Amino acid sequence: MPPEIVAILSTAGVVVAALAGVVGAVIGHRVADRKSKRDTEVAVVVAETSAQDRLIDQLQEELKRYREATDRRLDNLESDNRGYRAFIGIQRDHMAAHGIPLPDWPEGLPR
Repeated sequence: MPPEIVAILSTAGVVVAALAGVVGAVIGHRVADRKSKRDTEVAVVVAETSAQDRLIDQLQEELKRYREATDRRLDNLESDNRGYRAFIGIQRDHMAAHGIPLPDWPEGLPR
């Protein structure tokens, strides 16, 4: 092969290799940049999800405390109600024993 053609092919090979290196570097940079952006987006989603999960946990704890307090109040009211009803029964028995006419029992109230 003539030396001119060898020189041209050699130069062309060097240019092609250099272009391949530049293209590879650009593509590698873009891939790394996209991965970095995706990692950042994933981190944001994970952080938001964690914050939402913590808020849900806090609200569930607050609801649990509210329900427990409500249950205690209802238990107290039921106990008070039983006591008042028993006392009303005692008063009615006392009135009946002494010949005092009993008022009619109010409609809608359990005995």
